[in-house]
Formats: sequence, structure tokens, C-alpha cells
Amino acid sequence: MLLSRYFRTFLIFPVVFAIGCAQQPLSSIDRNKYKTVCLDPNLKAPNHYVYRDITGKRSRGVMSSFGLAGAVVGLMAGAASESPGYHRFDAAASKHPIDIRVVVRREMENALRSSKLLQVVPANADTTLKIEIQGYGVGPVNDRELGGMIAARTTLTGRNGAVIWKKDEWAVSNTTALLEGIEANPALWPRMANEAAQALAKKLLLVTTTTKRTAAEPFM
Repeated sequence: MLLSRYFRTFLIFPVVFAIGCAQQPLSSIDRNKYKTVCLDPNLKAPNHYVYRDITGKRSRGVMSSFGLAGAVVGLMAGAASESPGYHRFDAAASKHPIDIRVVVRREMENALRSSKLLQVVPANADTTLKIEIQGYGVGPVNDRELGGMIAARTTLTGRNGAVIWKKDEWAVSNTTALLEGIEANPALWPRMANEAAQALAKKLLLVTTTTKRTAAEPFM
């Protein structure tokens, strides 16, 4: 049963981080050598968000911006694992659809500018920051309440494509609500996503101490 549980976990939300490995902060890079950065426009993200209710059951839906064809494929893939609250959350979230790529990119760029470690430029930079969203959605954060959750990997590469720095992190939103609250106020979903993305960007780029690489615990 335990093996089956973890097998389903990785099928639904394949976030695999090496536990216990030290991660250096962005401030550890050679700022005499690297002065500018641009964001890779090809930001990777899963085609679906994850919904995890308070019972621990998980299900996945499709980003609304992917259209009907993508929704049909995604819903077929996730049908076997849908939890009772998934359809209710999906109905509410669809009233305020988000593009998680846009949300995360915006917050990452804001964090880069705040850090002042590297100057953000549109092209021909010393470095390129690549972002891979490894999972996002909602799950239990505050007792019985749901909150937004995002996990991502960032990689900084030089002009020759060599990796200079990389880091994995996950974060949750400050805003939490019961499923009934999200149904009553669907605008809570984009607020949760925005807050989680902002917290994630800060943990990835603004933390100046060495951290441990851990699994995205809220999703496990």
C-alpha cells in the first residue's frame, strides 16, 4: 500500500528533488564576471494543476488557456484520480483562469530586479535564467483550508550554455480558504497563485544563505 501510494504520487505530480543536497544562493555567483541576465522565454510548466483535498486525495485539471482539446486529454488522464472536491474547485477556478507561466515569470523578474545582483536585460546578457515549474495547484495549508502551491527549478547558464547556478524550491500562498470560500469567491484562486509565485521567487532568488534541497512537501 505504501509503495502504491508513492507510485501514484509521482504519476500525478512528478516533482523529484534530491533530499539533503546543499543549494547555494544566487548571491554566490561571481558578480565580477556576470553582470546581466535575461529570462528564457521558454518557461516550462505542466499542462495541468494539482488539486489535493484535506483527505490527501489528489487530482489534476488542465490550464484553462490550453483550450478544449487540451482539456479533454488532461481530464481523461486525471479522471481515475479525481477527488470529490476537484470538480467543485475546477468550476470555481475556471471563472478566473490564469496562465501560470505569466504569473511566475512576472514574479521572478520582479525578484531579480529587487535583488540587484544582476541587471535584467531583454537580450544579449551574460547569463540566462531558465525556469521550470514542476508543479502548481492548491492543497491543505492552514489546517482544513486550501492554499496555492508552486514548486519550480531555476537554472542560470552562461553564454556558452554552461550551468552557473541552480536551485529547487516550493512555496505556498498566505491566502487560504475552505473550498466553500473559493466557490463563493473564485477570485481567491488567482490571488493564491500570485502569492505563491511571489513567495517562490523570493525563496529562489532573494534568500542569501545556503539551503537544503527538499521535496515539495505540500504536494507529497
